[in-house]
Amino acid sequence: MNEEQLQAKCTQWFWNNYPAQRRMLFHVQNNANSAIQGSRYKAIGVVSGVSDLVWVLYGKVIFIELKININTQTANQIDFENKVVQREHEYVILNSFEDFKNFIKSNILILQNKF
Repeated sequence: MNEEQLQAKCTQWFWNNYPAQRRMLFHVQNNANSAIQGSRYKAIGVVSGVSDLVWVLYGKVIFIELKININTQTANQIDFENKVVQREHEYVILNSFEDFKNFIKSNILILQNKF
């Protein structure tokens, strides 16, 4: 399974299991398929290094990066993580579908206890 397949599996599971949270977990497109598309993306504000997923909760934003096997963060991803953390948001790196499910479930429990 590659990262794109992992991301699809995670987002589909989330959509199907947490209908009240739909549209609050989303992907920010930042990978162009061509130089022309890359130029267009850059012109409209797309930047490299942002997390794979963004999850908006009540009073909290979590940035989720998915990495499998030996994949590591790029310099731009590390820079983005540092800036997110400096702004007191949460940034997590998850390595598997099980990690994703467990992370979501634990945060949903926190949400349920707050509201």
